[in-house]
Amino acid sequence: MELLTGPTSPNKTVERFGISGTDLGILWENGDASSPQVLMALGDTMGDCSLPGDQWRSNILFRSSDRTLSDGMRIDDAPMEGPGLAKSILPRSGLPGEVTVIPTAGVQVDGTQYLRYMSVASWGAPGEWITNYSALAASEDNGENWTPVSGTARTGTGSAQLIPPSLGAPHTTHTAGQMSAFLEHDGYVYEYLTPSGRSGAATLARVPAGSIEDMSAYEFWNGTGWVADHRATAPVIPARVSELSVSWSPRLGRFIALYTNANNDIVMRQAATPEGPWSGEDILLSYAHVPTLYGAFIHPWSPAVETVGSDLYFTMSTWDAYNVFLMKTDLNRIPARTLPDPNARMRTADDSWTRDTPDPAETGETVLVERLPIPGA
Repeated sequence: MELLTGPTSPNKTVERFGISGTDLGILWENGDASSPQVLMALGDTMGDCSLPGDQWRSNILFRSSDRTLSDGMRIDDAPMEGPGLAKSILPRSGLPGEVTVIPTAGVQVDGTQYLRYMSVASWGAPGEWITNYSALAASEDNGENWTPVSGTARTGTGSAQLIPPSLGAPHTTHTAGQMSAFLEHDGYVYEYLTPSGRSGAATLARVPAGSIEDMSAYEFWNGTGWVADHRATAPVIPARVSELSVSWSPRLGRFIALYTNANNDIVMRQAATPEGPWSGEDILLSYAHVPTLYGAFIHPWSPAVETVGSDLYFTMSTWDAYNVFLMKTDLNRIPARTLPDPNARMRTADDSWTRDTPDPAETGETVLVERLPIPGA
């Protein structure tokens, strides 16, 4: 629908922020009633590629107060390190064994902004990487400055020696919990967890919102109830789940989860509760049409999320443009799904809840009209 970042973006990110290429676009509300904004966390970011180092920053934060998403999303500002150059909010260490630091989820609790981020040890085959750890960082000034939260590190399969002193001793080894998606619901912050890379299933933790920094307060879904041991978790969404986001949709009266699946399609699932059972997949955007896509982060001010409107907006990245796009789906076009009745005595023939819908690119419901190069890409 619209290019949010890069040389031809209406946001003029090259001129304003020194950003010619970036990805992700993780979105959440800042929770400030007097000055509401949506914060957007970006991953590895490049600027002027004619300079040594390409003005590489490991992560960036944007702020936006734009509620009229039908004509795109305008960026208000960003934390800056100098004129025309946005700063890395969580700088990488520069030490051997850490190639970058990338945010994976954001949430606001009682006026404090929180980011889950991962320390990447090395890149592997496409869609695979190794992490040293994941941890929480907090900001008390609307995302301008960030501080790692001591005691929140979960070690991965890389080196725990890369955990900085400011994080203290790691809370636990949790290789299945290196990437996250946050959901606020009924006084809890739910945290959907996946391993590093794009091949794992999603498991689920939750914590009373006021205790988000206390890792001992988290409990984990084991398939039938909540337990204290993360090693007892059961998947809530089967593999492969990549760059996940979750929200409540008043339009559907259900929770929705967006992610990139094993076929590299952007898909949506639905559930009546955060732990599921989650429905089958509906393909929002097919790999057949955009083979370089990844990531699907729900915009919290979408009409389908804020009200009962049908338009669902989300961000998406592509490898070829290496930038972030704002996309839109009309939920009226998603086939209806009937939640199974747990009290029914007999099974019915209605499999609308569990089945995956066919790829619209294969059925002919969507047609690729033309591929146009992005100017300046």
